[in-house]
Amino acid sequence: MRLMKVPMRNNYLLRWIPLLLAVFVLFEPVGAQNLTTSPYSRFGIGDLVNRTTGRSQAMGGLSAAMPSSKNLNLLNPASLGAFDSLNFIFEMAAFDRMALLRSSDLRRSTNNVGVSYVGMAFPILRWWKAGIGVLPYSNVGYNMASTEEHPQMGSVTSRFTGSGGISQFLISQSITPLTFSIRGSSDKAYFSLGFNFSYIFGPVAHTKSLIIPVDSMYFSTYSTRTAIIGDVALDFGAQLHLPLPNDNFITLGGTYKNNSDLRTESRYLVTSVGSGFTDTLLYEESPTNSVILPTSWSGGITFGKKNKLTAGLEYRTQNWSQSSFLGLKDSMANSRDFIAGVEYIPDASSMTRYLHRVRYRAGFRYSETFLQLHGEQLSEFGITFGAGFPIRDRNRTSTQSSLNIILEMGRRGTLQKELIRETYGTLTFQLTLHDFWFQKYKYD
Repeated sequence: MRLMKVPMRNNYLLRWIPLLLAVFVLFEPVGAQNLTTSPYSRFGIGDLVNRTTGRSQAMGGLSAAMPSSKNLNLLNPASLGAFDSLNFIFEMAAFDRMALLRSSDLRRSTNNVGVSYVGMAFPILRWWKAGIGVLPYSNVGYNMASTEEHPQMGSVTSRFTGSGGISQFLISQSITPLTFSIRGSSDKAYFSLGFNFSYIFGPVAHTKSLIIPVDSMYFSTYSTRTAIIGDVALDFGAQLHLPLPNDNFITLGGTYKNNSDLRTESRYLVTSVGSGFTDTLLYEESPTNSVILPTSWSGGITFGKKNKLTAGLEYRTQNWSQSSFLGLKDSMANSRDFIAGVEYIPDASSMTRYLHRVRYRAGFRYSETFLQLHGEQLSEFGITFGAGFPIRDRNRTSTQSSLNIILEMGRRGTLQKELIRETYGTLTFQLTLHDFWFQKYKYD
């Protein structure tokens, strides 16, 4: 009797996907209502989400030159070129973000919980790989107010509130047109190209209120500007992976996205509210407005030793001065990100010491953000730590499934020029489930 492999689909992982998707669907509406409580989400499309996936996020956000062999990388579609022709990967993640907001006269703590992303990747042909993902792109959530005494109207409150956010559904495609051998290396070198076809959608609402006491002869006014975004966008990526002698390697990668003029329906409503009545003063609706997301590109390098050490550097930039929100430029400048990260595995093949197979990760990120307020371009920095814990499969001697835990701590903004400083910590739990796409064992 001998054990054979026949090309039949293995349902070990696939049977769990409906349950995980149900958890995502049930959990996401709760998280979507409370994904951010940042005053800086007031500008443009809101607070931009860190869209890196588990392994990359733990390494500071490295993505341009991070091959996707055991974990997803949704930011560079060319990373799927590293994907094995039999692999199938499903990932999802959730986070808890705590922040302390401070200004010259304000001190407030916030807590937000939500789903980070859900995605999967699989081969189509040996040289053609694909992925699917759903993740937030930006979040809006703020509530700011100030009260002044007016001699005729009494205590008058000016309030600014915002809600909503933009999500991204993407389909990744990657091809590997070139593979070749390098003397002294057992692995193949390859060059891969890829693109993300994205549908960007969601509502964003900003409200300005002037609230006057009900016993006054004056009326309160509320003006709400709502943008409902729904359009497609493309971005592209490339990676060159060079295996070297003694299991060393170098990977170069980059991404590019042209500016996207997203079709947007806008609504503008102004109401007057008094004691026992509400009157509509103005209502405008435009089905042909737009939101412009700017050009961006990134470039990076990773290097190290296979199944032992990975280190990398990356640079990103995005021309936010080109962007607009319903025709408004807002307070935006070109952003830049500088990223460094590392991953270390003590002994990936250890059979007796579990902690030696854990993947330990750390990273650093410094950003000049797109926000420019009171003549000051806001900066942000963060440090990350993480670990990837292998999940044992009782039906196999080894598996690439893992539970990843990521801790990020950072600070954005300043106390100068009457601005707000955010100090935050984010704890993320990310699950990677791996299975074989067309393989089943059969006794003969």
